[in-house]
Amino acid sequence: MRLRLTDPDRTGRVIDCRDTDLDPARVLDAVRDPSADGVRCWRASPVHDVVGGIGVGAAPTRRATLAAVARSRGIWVPEIDALADARARLADHTTEPTALASEREQVANTSAEDRATLREEVARRRGVVDSRRELGTEPPEEALAAYREAAARLSEVGTEATAATDRLARERKRAIGRYDTHQRRLELEDRVANCERAARAALADRADPLVTRALDSVDETTPLDRDSPVAWRLAAARAARLAAPLVVAAGPLDASEIAAATGERVIRCRDL
Repeated sequence: MRLRLTDPDRTGRVIDCRDTDLDPARVLDAVRDPSADGVRCWRASPVHDVVGGIGVGAAPTRRATLAAVARSRGIWVPEIDALADARARLADHTTEPTALASEREQVANTSAEDRATLREEVARRRGVVDSRRELGTEPPEEALAAYREAAARLSEVGTEATAATDRLARERKRAIGRYDTHQRRLELEDRVANCERAARAALADRADPLVTRALDSVDETTPLDRDSPVAWRLAAARAARLAAPLVVAAGPLDASEIAAATGERVIRCRDL
């Protein structure tokens, strides 16, 4: 590998740059970013996000670390299939939007008050027409046209009001169904979360003996306290299948000692 964040570049399976003020977080980002050119090395696999940095940023939980170790080694547990099924069901679950607001607005725009006003206008204009006919004269064309226009508007508004009310009723039914669908989605999301926890726990159980054996080796080959967080995380790195280099910014060991304990390529940075 080649570290290009120093001047000059540093190369080798083991690089110790504690003599520089290089930010360990910057080094770790460069290792994990396939588009970055700060560290030329094998591309980091997903396990590197959990195991690949020691003393850089917040440490993942032991269960998450163990599960990542197991995944890196291709360990399978039945809970993985259950998780895949739950995720597939969630991905297939869809909800349709409802239009209650717009339908309510349309019903409001064709309110009973508006129709009552139109009915009054129709009745008044019809009265004008009927009164002329009762007198034995044909009502003026203007009066007939105004009456017909008002009657047509009343019929149109009534039709629109009925249609809007029907659409609102349908949207309300859909809203009830959408609520049920939303509840189902929440249930599916809960199932996915539960399956994730179950898979993580099962994988952690399978990886725990591997990390314990690796911890025995770290304990035998280094002066680290077996119960220290650094020792345990080095053991996890030893048990995992890493491709990219391990970035370490904690503990008393130098780069060569860390490489010997883990069997990995190592970039040893200054402690944070």
